[in-house]
Amino acid sequence: MKEAIKKVCQLQFERREDDIRLQAGIKVSAADIPVVHPNYSEISFFEGGAVPEHETYAPSTEKPKGMEHNRNVSFDNLLKSSERFSAIVGYPGSGKTTLSKRLAKTQEYFCLYSRFMDLPDGEKLKLRTLLIDNNFPELDDATCEYVWEWVKKNQKKCLLLFDGMDQADWSFNKNAPKVSYDTPQSVSDLIANLCCKHFLRKVKLIFTSRPHSVIALPESLRPDATILLGDLPYESMKKLFYAYSGKSADKLWKHLSESAPVVFSLCFNPLLLQLVIAAGLNPSKNVGEINTTTRVFSTVLENLRCSNHAKHQDITLLMGQLSEVAYKATMRSSVVITRDDLRAVGLEPDEIQDIVVGIYAHFTATSRVFDGHVKYFFAHQLYQEFFTAKHMISNLSFIEFKGLVDNQLFSSEKWSVIRRFICGLLVDMMKDPSINQVTAADNSETESTRQKVHEQSGNEKVFPNDQFSSEIPEKRRIWIEALKSQLVRFEKLRTWLDEDDQPLEDDNRRRYISLLCELNESGDMELFNMASLRFPTELRLYRLKLSSSEAAIFCDVLRKQRKELMELDLIRCFSPGDVERLISAISEMPGKVKLLGINGNIIKDIPGPEFFAKFEEYLFMDGCFGNGRNANSSEEQKIQLALDQLHGSQLEVYVGFDDEGNRVILTPPKRSRSHTHFAGALLT
Repeated sequence: MKEAIKKVCQLQFERREDDIRLQAGIKVSAADIPVVHPNYSEISFFEGGAVPEHETYAPSTEKPKGMEHNRNVSFDNLLKSSERFSAIVGYPGSGKTTLSKRLAKTQEYFCLYSRFMDLPDGEKLKLRTLLIDNNFPELDDATCEYVWEWVKKNQKKCLLLFDGMDQADWSFNKNAPKVSYDTPQSVSDLIANLCCKHFLRKVKLIFTSRPHSVIALPESLRPDATILLGDLPYESMKKLFYAYSGKSADKLWKHLSESAPVVFSLCFNPLLLQLVIAAGLNPSKNVGEINTTTRVFSTVLENLRCSNHAKHQDITLLMGQLSEVAYKATMRSSVVITRDDLRAVGLEPDEIQDIVVGIYAHFTATSRVFDGHVKYFFAHQLYQEFFTAKHMISNLSFIEFKGLVDNQLFSSEKWSVIRRFICGLLVDMMKDPSINQVTAADNSETESTRQKVHEQSGNEKVFPNDQFSSEIPEKRRIWIEALKSQLVRFEKLRTWLDEDDQPLEDDNRRRYISLLCELNESGDMELFNMASLRFPTELRLYRLKLSSSEAAIFCDVLRKQRKELMELDLIRCFSPGDVERLISAISEMPGKVKLLGINGNIIKDIPGPEFFAKFEEYLFMDGCFGNGRNANSSEEQKIQLALDQLHGSQLEVYVGFDDEGNRVILTPPKRSRSHTHFAGALLT
């Protein structure tokens, strides 16, 4: 039995890939990339973590009273948690797959690693087949049985790691039946029974996913703990930036940080860091200034014209083909592409190997790796979402596009990235319609290529119809109207709940931040100014962790505020590097705020009187100092010096508690009137 386990460990060692997949345009060796980690924090969805209570998501058991929420966790401690089942959630490009690969290399556990994208739900399997046979097709039946028996007898030594739950093309049953692992069952029922401890009760179980899929888990399958992958810390981001950029690092760092601050803020996301650098090192005249996420992707893809795999091809046609493949996969909720999918639009895998990656598809009960079956997927899901957005704009009729806008694209955060790319692509295509058209000089080559593909496939409608490109202005019009409607909705909607309120169906906080990012991507100043005019007077983002790029955009909107805001709750929303940006935005905005809660956002330097002058009644700063502590006597004195310049102000600044547990409240001189109980829960 020990020999069987050694054989599995050896196979896993031989299969190990580099932790980081280098994107096209990054010309360094993976061995030269420093190992860094993003910020990890344990969150509670139930009490308002990265995915708030509006989604009615809650851990399977409530946390003990007094446990700190949003507690930072180190990489070394991720596997030391006492919780059996953990979900690691992160937004696109945050490094979920990189983290799962690193965890799979652990020496603390015997790890069985699987990807949700490889797990079809249409075939009934035994649990042994799911976990062992198909992960190790090289092993004979007897060896697989030895390994399986060892796993059952040594559960506390085993880690089951499933990567990318959001990439599964199936969902869990709300009431999954209790099954036996010796009886063939669907993949979803087998994994559901793992989640709720019907079998292998003592193994450690980890899922990685985008948040929206974890929210959708039925109550009985929810994880015991949830870890949020945040942005890269500043110093870690800088190390990677210089490693990826090489000799051009100083020049590119200076240009992005000074001339393109919003794009620079994308660099705190591990994947977008690579793409921003690839675009920055090789800017394209055809795309223009790199000032949005869409332009970053457009530039990277435009540069593939010069790659060895795209030479002598009609790049316009190639992008159209990829867009159709991406759209069809997205609409069937899949990230997996078959060779038949590619051939249906006239593509071969070796033509697009910078964008599409192939893997052996041996995961069935009857098929093994030696059968030579291969599945494909985009090098990152963001590429699939970019091409999907491009197809929707360029190759759907106006009626089809309007149907998606009215019925799907604003229905869920599942579509948030696609919405952002639609915003960016629509503005670029309006400025330069030729982006979406084949030039006259390329016409003969394009027609020749089309004819060749038609002959190979026997399909007369292999390619999307170019006639719909003329409808782009009309598509942009209804898209802008949809964005305006969303702004009006959020202005009228209280985006937070009192303790006694019933949960809403929508995650309104996350959707509102996504909407601001989409408006920024559109490059439409009228829309962005409208976002300022329609800013909710009461907004509670309580514990909604903002990425650096989200924080930059939110602060740009806040900086324009002219009206009086009644309540702004930003408790634990900003990383330390972004708090200075928040303070600057508030100090510069023309309007004022009655109440602001910034508890738990770490302040590097005490702000000046221009910051405190923006508040009329309450400012909560508990836990804003040092590593999250309350203000000490020196910091209290500096705040009081700033307040002393605000004669007649009614402001109360809460900075913590004294040794006897009493609130420490600082006020300007000559404060004359008493306050009402306006602050509600924040005062308690």
